[in-house]
Amino acid sequence: MNTNNSRGRSLACGIGAYAIGKAILNGIIGAFSLKDILIGAAMALFLFLGFKFTNYIIAAILAVIALMHLPDNISNLGSNWIYLLEGIIDIGCAVMLCTNADIKQHFTNGVG
Repeated sequence: MNTNNSRGRSLACGIGAYAIGKAILNGIIGAFSLKDILIGAAMALFLFLGFKFTNYIIAAILAVIALMHLPDNISNLGSNWIYLLEGIIDIGCAVMLCTNADIKQHFTNGVG
């Protein structure tokens, strides 16, 4: 595996750790979901590996999930403030995955 930018890899792995931590936190404060933890782990793995264009796919997943839950999180702001904060962080991570030069340089590995 060729990772061309160690700072980009570190940032991507941080976002992957956030995805796993978010799934665990949601399991603690809400309903436990093994599926969410596995999805977070898969995202973290692909963020670590740095395959071409997976940063854009993961950014899209994060953004879609945040935007899907945004109306509920805003309408119940008193009880859902932590979910709104997660959504804001999700959007920030998605933007970083698409615009940060170091992260984009990390995602240059081929599959073979």
